Formats: sequence, structure tokens, C-alpha cells
Amino acid sequence: MSELLYKRSKAVAAMNRVEGFEPLEFARTIQKEGQEDQLYLDVKYRKLWFRLCNPGGKIVKKILAIKDEMAIVEAKVYLDRNDPEESFIASALAQKFRSPDPQFGDKFLELAETAAVGRALGDAGYGIQFADADVSETNDPHQVDAGIPVTEGGAKGLPQANPSGGQYRTGQQMPPAFGQQPFADAQRQAGYAPIQQGMSGYMQPQAASQQPAPSNTQGTGVLDWKQPVEMLLSQLTYEQAKNVVIGGHGIHANKTMGQLAMEDPSALEWYRNTYNGPNNLLRAAAQFLLAKAAA
Repeated sequence: MSELLYKRSKAVAAMNRVEGFEPLEFARTIQKEGQEDQLYLDVKYRKLWFRLCNPGGKIVKKILAIKDEMAIVEAKVYLDRNDPEESFIASALAQKFRSPDPQFGDKFLELAETAAVGRALGDAGYGIQFADADVSETNDPHQVDAGIPVTEGGAKGLPQANPSGGQYRTGQQMPPAFGQQPFADAQRQAGYAPIQQGMSGYMQPQAASQQPAPSNTQGTGVLDWKQPVEMLLSQLTYEQAKNVVIGGHGIHANKTMGQLAMEDPSALEWYRNTYNGPNNLLRAAAQFLLAKAAA
């Protein structure tokens, strides 16, 4: 098992320290075939830790959407029960779907609540110390800022960030901006073309388009990705939202937001709540599709 940051760093171990309470004593080992054993601190123990550290605190849960097969829950953590609504120290969303599991398949709402609380407490410092061993979390699905290239002479030539949240090597010509005519040509020259596809649970599947359109929304006209999210939402149609193309070099690069909703719906929440790149069209499309799914 990899050494925990909690054990390697005194500063990390001191975070939210409660005398007489050792959270690692309550962590359990999770074993998966072909993977290293991992320690996981269950949500009930994260809540216990929080209560010991903040007896006057509160955790507020809110159902954002619930349907026959899906639930989305938001959790917010407050240091004091009298704190106003906007004074939370951490928040998180969780989305769960009905499954064929005979024991928990129908409890997707409860599972979403537990997951949201666990993630929010982790962000508040009750479990983030064990992030490398926490199987409830994955690495960020997208790089949110420029990385440091490793060269023979050390970290040189920091790459430039592109509008979609990816990066380009130093000296590489930046492609035209989103919403400009040459953008689709730049995509094709980079070795890929947008794919149009439907979303299971959001729309009926459609045949893939063979003709890429000259904008960052396929065949639906040009939208300015620099406009505020609210303005883009007032202009977006359903077809435009699902056909917005994700650029960059991340794991979802070259996919449409419609494909993302079908393959990894939770990634839409990441674009709506966490993505901090300059392309507001990605935020707007994610918000539009999540609202559509919850309607």
C-alpha cells in the first residue's frame, strides 16, 4: 500500500486534529483485484469527526433533482448552525441512479445523499487527508491549469492554456478561438473531428454526423464562448447544448457534451461547478443539459 500523505506530512496530520480521536483507527481496507489495497474512511466516521471538531456545526442537504431512476443531492458544510446560507465552508454534489442491486438498488436517493455529504466533508478537511487512498474519489477528469513540462534541463517553457481547458506545447501555434470560422479546420488538422451523438436518458440517439460544422457547436450556428453564462443560456437550444464540442487534450477531448451526458453524466456537474477555464459555453451547455435532465 502506498504511504499516506497523512503519515508523511505533519501539517496534513494536524488538520482538524481532535485530541483522543484517531481517524485512521476507523478506516477500513478495500481490496480490488489487480489493484493496490486502499484505506477508506466511511462517511459515518467523517460525520463523527466533524461533530467532535465542530459540535455546533451543521450539514445541510438539498435534493436538486429526483426522478424514477435518478437523484441529485447537494450537501453544504457549516462550522456553526447559525451561519447564514451563503457561509458554508464546503459543498458537493452527488448523482446516483437506480440499479439492479437487490439491497441498495432502490435506495439511489439515500446513496446520493451519503455521497454528497462524504464529498463535502472531504473538501472541508475531514477525509481529504487520505485522498490518495479514498476510493470514493477519482483524479480530476480534466486538467484545470497548465502543467509543468519535464525536460532534461528541468521545468522550462511553461505551456500556454487553450480556451477549452487543455494546453499547447511552447512554440506550438494556437488554434483559432471558439466561435470563429477556422476552428473546425483547426480541429481536423489536429487529427480529430467532432462527433454528433445522442444521449441515453436525455434524448433519443441519432445517427452520427459526417459533416463537421465550422463552429464549436455542430451545425447549429456560432455562439461566442466569451459571453457570460447567463447570456449563453438565454440563446442556447437543446440541439446546440448537446453538440458543444470539448477541446483540449483531456480524457473527454473531442467529445460533445451530449456524448459526455451519455457516457459520464457526473462530468457535466464538474463542468457546471468546478471547471475554471475561460470557455463559458462549456459551463452553459452543462447547466442546460443538467436542467433538462432534472425537468
